[in-house]
Amino acid sequence: MKMEQPENLPPFTSWEECHAYGEAKQDPFYLLAFMIEAWVGDVTLSTVEHYAENKSGKRHLQTGIAWESWRRIFGHARPDELRGILNALSRFSNCDAPESTHIKHILNLVTLEDRYGKPVSISERIAAGAEQALTQDELFRKMRYLFQRMAEWLEAIIHWNTHFSAIIAPRLLQPSQEQRELYQLGLIQRNHANLDTNGKAWWQFRHGKMATRFSGKPELGLIGQAQSNEKWGSLKRPQVDQLAIHWWPLLTRYHWTDRDMRLLIRQVGECPEEYPLNEDKAFADYRQKALGLKKAKSNQDKSSPDGHPAGWKVAQAMTRGLEDESSE
Repeated sequence: MKMEQPENLPPFTSWEECHAYGEAKQDPFYLLAFMIEAWVGDVTLSTVEHYAENKSGKRHLQTGIAWESWRRIFGHARPDELRGILNALSRFSNCDAPESTHIKHILNLVTLEDRYGKPVSISERIAAGAEQALTQDELFRKMRYLFQRMAEWLEAIIHWNTHFSAIIAPRLLQPSQEQRELYQLGLIQRNHANLDTNGKAWWQFRHGKMATRFSGKPELGLIGQAQSNEKWGSLKRPQVDQLAIHWWPLLTRYHWTDRDMRLLIRQVGECPEEYPLNEDKAFADYRQKALGLKKAKSNQDKSSPDGHPAGWKVAQAMTRGLEDESSE
């Protein structure tokens, strides 16, 4: 089977540059792509900032910041423009931009939820008989929910990446955003030879900007420190962390209890009898303090008596993809 080649997306450095390129190509996609990159970048910066400014036990993640960001960036869109944004997301997922991997991931997760849980996409909801003829207002609300669900999945993906990076390279959590970027540039430079053309161009642009901004200042040395770093951390419970963070959108939508999630993780975990999978209270304490996943106090959900709560098949289907992702 012939693999589709990723579409090249120029590494735009400004809105004006992107707009001029789109005009020349007579293709509105490039402006939407620029906005998608801004969306992913905004959520990433907010998540990393939260990790840097709050110690473990004080963090509160996956609280809706990705949806808030989406509304800031795309909230002005008219109902008849939402289909175009959805098509742009699909096209963007096959571009060579760094953020494209995230978008491909969330589209795959929506597909899994359509197939194994309560449908999210409009076409799947209609096919499943969940919707009949929709008014324009109803269609608009359903489309908005589709984007909201994508935002929830994006937040989970970025939370996991940030959590992993913070444990593996804790010095990445520098006091300021600029210092964090300098350290990140150094980490990227370690792998510069393996970057694609787009990645190298982006690194060159940001490195040049930051080198000029911090010329003669001690902060610039963070790039070299990251390049030469040999002290790496490791996750104590990588499976638990990865599954709990990625499955959190399932817990919130399908009203799982800690027992529901704990038992599902035990089915695929390597050490099901060990902390924090040994009891409900231990797991609840761990996901709050170690992962920053906190339930609304009003939630009074009931555990599934057979260990298969609504949406469990989505979790099961996700497991294989997460295992593949971890092995890369």
